[in-house]
Formats: sequence, structure tokens, C-alpha cells
Amino acid sequence: MKLISFLGGREDGTTLYTCGGSSCKTLFVQEAICRLFGTVDHAVLFATEDAREVAWNQVSAALSGCGINSELIVIPNGETENELWEIFRVLENCIDEEDEIAFDITHGFRSLLLVGFLSAAFLRTTGKAKISHVFYGQHRDNGQPSPLLDLTPFLSILDWTTGVHAFLRSMDASGINRLANQTVKEAYLSGRPDVPEKLSRFAQTLEGFAVATRMARPVDALNFASGISRDIDEVAHEMEVFTPPLVEVLDEIRMVGDLGIRRPEEEEGLTWGHVEKELALIGFMVEHGLLLQGVTFSREWMVNVMLLTHYGDGYRGWLNSDTRYEMSQTFGAAILNLKGSPYNPTVFTDWYTLLPCEEQATHLWAELSTIRNDFAHCGMREYSPRTTRLRQKAEELCGHLCVFFDLVRG
Repeated sequence: MKLISFLGGREDGTTLYTCGGSSCKTLFVQEAICRLFGTVDHAVLFATEDAREVAWNQVSAALSGCGINSELIVIPNGETENELWEIFRVLENCIDEEDEIAFDITHGFRSLLLVGFLSAAFLRTTGKAKISHVFYGQHRDNGQPSPLLDLTPFLSILDWTTGVHAFLRSMDASGINRLANQTVKEAYLSGRPDVPEKLSRFAQTLEGFAVATRMARPVDALNFASGISRDIDEVAHEMEVFTPPLVEVLDEIRMVGDLGIRRPEEEEGLTWGHVEKELALIGFMVEHGLLLQGVTFSREWMVNVMLLTHYGDGYRGWLNSDTRYEMSQTFGAAILNLKGSPYNPTVFTDWYTLLPCEEQATHLWAELSTIRNDFAHCGMREYSPRTTRLRQKAEELCGHLCVFFDLVRG
């Protein structure tokens, strides 16, 4: 394991550093770390020019007495933003791929303490190195023991921040799922009597919803959301104890649960209640930037609405490919008829032309088809709209779908 440490301009005096049940009396926190943990085999010491003159020879000699080779890297004082970025780059460059690192930020002068801590967090997040420890030696006077604090658990706050942000903004719950499973594993290995029993399953359900939403699998997504709604109150206590960052976004997670409805059973068929939740999911997709998924699903949603309008609530044949194709062709025939062009009628055409909402449905299908093609052809056609306009059109489409649903349901 490689120790990354900052040298101070002066030492605070000999003290008894303690960690867990072990202790080490020394002038140098770096020596205490090496002796107390016994896994350090190399040390990289960062020092300003002043700190180098005061402390380098003594600290390197103390580490040599522990059998630890050390190297010195001189850094600027960190008095400007450019100097702070230079220190960050030097820190990153001294670490090799897959290094196991212990950071000591005890003598991080002024802003260097924060730079060191955030550097550790960055390296951990990018996976370049394994950050095993982040130490801070809390020196105490008057002969009192000085605790050697391991701040590593606080790195998880930044991990959770990244995971929660990815879920809320991009519907990626893989980070939350990984962190939840890691939390449960650590609790189990520590021998705690209150190991969380529901947290892992809940996180897996959350990721299931996110994956299904990104893949435009609405039936699966809504089914996962129903699981979130079912379990969220039971798992909330475990979150408070083991994953406090998730507690702060419980309201947002509950909103996902509000989308939930279980998968239609074969004997009950498709219901208006399910179709209404599907519409809410389309809005959720568009709101979270999943425009392609939302627009693509909108087409299938229109087919669902017309099938229920024709066959009634609880239609069992809603997944039949021939029936769905026939209904989609009915929309196409209506568009051709609207243009005065010849068309081939379908088994639904006579029924469709008598609908009070026929004109609105036909215009909405035409709008939907245009937007869908704009996405599907990836801009590879003349007069393709700009990406900013595509987002606006997707948002407008979502509003039009809501108006149409209200019209159909009366």
C-alpha cells in the first residue's frame, strides 16, 4: 500500500496516536500510520519548500526506521487557483493504475486539506486507485492520546451524491444499487446485529425500473415502480441508519413509486388504469431527457388507447401483433384519407371513421409519426430539425397526448 502524505511546516510534538485498540508514540503521524497498520510499503510525501526544509529529513528517517522507502515531491503553497490545480495534477500523476492508497491529510496546510480529500474522492470515483484509508491525526496536548481518525467512510457521501444525481438526472440507478449492496455487505462482515434486510432488494428494484425505462419497456418499468411503492415505507428506516443520503431524496423516489401499477395478468387484460400510468411514464421519460424512449413509446400508447376504445376495459388481446399492426394501419389509412389519397381500409376503418375523436386522433398520429421519424432517422434526411427543437416537439407531443386522453375518457 502506498501512503500519500503532506509534511507540516512544524511538528506539534511527540504524542500517543491511537486507532482502534492500538497505539504508537511518535513525533510523526506518518510513522504512526505505518506502524499501526503495517501494510504500507512506500510513502510519497508532499511538501512546500518551507516544509521540506523543516521536516523532510526527520520524517524520511523515521519512515526508514519502519522499513519504508519514501520520496519527496515539492509542491507550491497553493495560494492561487492555478497552484491548487497544479497540486491536484501532481497528486494524480504520482499514483499508478490499481495502486492501493492511504491518504494522510493531517498536515494539509490551509486549502490543501480539502484538495487532498477531494483528490482521494476523485481517484476512488474514477477507479484509478483503491482508496483504503483517508487519515487525519487529531493531535492533542497535555499528554492526552491523539486519535488517528479514518475519514474513509465520508468518501461515501460523494459516492452517494454521484449515484443519486445519476438516478435523478439520467435514470441510472446502478451506482445506488452498487453502494447499497456494498453497505449491506460491510454491515454483515462487521457483525452488526441490525444488518439491513430489505435495502439490497429495494435498490435492485430501483435499478430495474431505471433500466426498463431507459430501454423503453413500459410494462416492466411500471411493474418495478409498483414494487418501489410497495416497499419504500418498510425500507425507509434502514435508509435512515445505513444510507442517509437516500433519505434526502425519498420524495423523488416516492414519485417514481407513484407511477407504479402491476403487470397486467393474462386473464385481466389491459386496463384504462394501466394506460393512464403509461401516459404518466411518457411524461416522466420526457422530463428526464429520455426523449427517444418517450416518443417511441407514445406510438404504442396510442395503439393501446384505440384498442381499449374499441374492445373495452380489460382487453386480453392487446399484445397480439396482428391486431396491433391492423390498428396502426388504420391510423395510416386515416391520414391518407385526410389528404385525399387512396388508401386500403382495415378491419377497424369503418368503426374508426365514426369516432367523435377521429379527427383529433388522426392529427395526433400524424404529429407523432413525424417526430418519431425525426428521431429514428438520426437526422439523416433533408430539413431535419435541430436537437433543441426536437426536445421542444417531444414536450409539446406529451401535452397533446394528455389532452387526447382526457378527450377519449370524457
